Amino acid sequence: MLVALAGCGGGGGGGAEPASAAPAVIAVTAPLPGASVSGGTLNTATAAYGVLGTPTARVALVPAPSGVVPVLIGQAAGANATVTWGKGVNPAGVTPTVSASFTVSACSVDSAALKAVCIGYGSPRVLVLDLARFAETLQVLDVGKQEIDSGAGNTPVVFSGAGCIVCGVATDAGQGRFIIGGVGGFRVFGYGSATATARYDIPVGENFAFLPRSDGHSLIIAPEYATNAGQRVLRVVDLADGVAYAWTRHTDSLADLGSEAANFAHSEVDAAAVDPATGLVVLTTEDSADFLLVDLAAARFDRSAMTFDAPFSLARPAAGPALGRLTDAAVSASGSLLLSHGEGDSVIGVTPLPTTGGTRAGALGVVALNDPALDRSACGGSGFVFAGKGDPHGLSLYTDLGGAQQGLVINQGNTCAAIVDLAGLRDAPRLAGDANRIDTAVPGVAALVRFVSLI
Repeated sequence: MLVALAGCGGGGGGGAEPASAAPAVIAVTAPLPGASVSGGTLNTATAAYGVLGTPTARVALVPAPSGVVPVLIGQAAGANATVTWGKGVNPAGVTPTVSASFTVSACSVDSAALKAVCIGYGSPRVLVLDLARFAETLQVLDVGKQEIDSGAGNTPVVFSGAGCIVCGVATDAGQGRFIIGGVGGFRVFGYGSATATARYDIPVGENFAFLPRSDGHSLIIAPEYATNAGQRVLRVVDLADGVAYAWTRHTDSLADLGSEAANFAHSEVDAAAVDPATGLVVLTTEDSADFLLVDLAAARFDRSAMTFDAPFSLARPAAGPALGRLTDAAVSASGSLLLSHGEGDSVIGVTPLPTTGGTRAGALGVVALNDPALDRSACGGSGFVFAGKGDPHGLSLYTDLGGAQQGLVINQGNTCAAIVDLAGLRDAPRLAGDANRIDTAVPGVAALVRFVSLI
């Protein structure tokens, strides 16, 4: 049910003071279309890794204790490329790796600029990669590197199960900059700069979202993590305005959201994702398969109050057998498909989001990556058991060389990934009597999920 907004409220936001000549209320313009991003590798949710898109290949940048491992996950028909060390270097038994001085936890890729930025939960340092030459050669020694100190210090911010100094990273396609979130809030850096160009000292949740915009009004979407007696805040930072706006409703308030939101409001907000085609924000919880949907395309931002109004609704599983939690979330660069994943689990879901107004999502399409119908032999034989990552979340999205939207879900050890055909799973038949679960016994359905080794 779409709930109409009434009244104002909510906490204030940090950030630069707005110019006095600015209008009191601004409207959100059309978000950046995913199709305008080179390679279609736009990923608006923070996660463990990103995918580099080139005219002939797709390469996942996978975190490793010693740095980052580029893994070729797709290439043009007839090609026989491989990722190598390059320049005559080929140490036996050593995987080609971009080294770092810290343990890398997550990477974000800007395929348009041929850049990547990697962070580590246990370090204030940031690794910025120039992939221009590597995109042509697939030789790791052709990757340019710069390490900088983010200024986040050495004491982590602590969540329920872990802590992080730098908790997430997002690249701003077309704007020549990236954003990190962690201790001390959010910091914005230009590629090649060791000094932040802006800082927003507001709370950083476990997994924030980011919406690149071609007009420069790119948006950080920052939900607070913990419940706070009905006062937990969702903030949206407009990087062009330099203002952090707070939603006029609280994400842990039943008075604001209604009784349908009980499962959501009483749990921590685990992650945020946003649809780049529509501006629809998806928030997940630590404990359920319920999603809170907030429509930024219909939002109105009040500069003087530093708040915004926006329609919202709850997307809940259809009636049927109970589902586990779906904590991770990412939305496709086109097609408005939500990929979700149970943190530390093997269950994934594919859910259609509305594309023509409103905020009601379609039914969940859930499948277990350990389903016996799926062929996991590429990752270690028929007995291989897929156990998903915790934080940072182990899922990413990309467009393959044929133009299809694909999900990539990585396991705990960064050794195996499931490649998920999003449109195929969206349309796959469901089990009889269970509208939420996909029937993998139907011919052709199991082939919509394939596994690749990352080692």
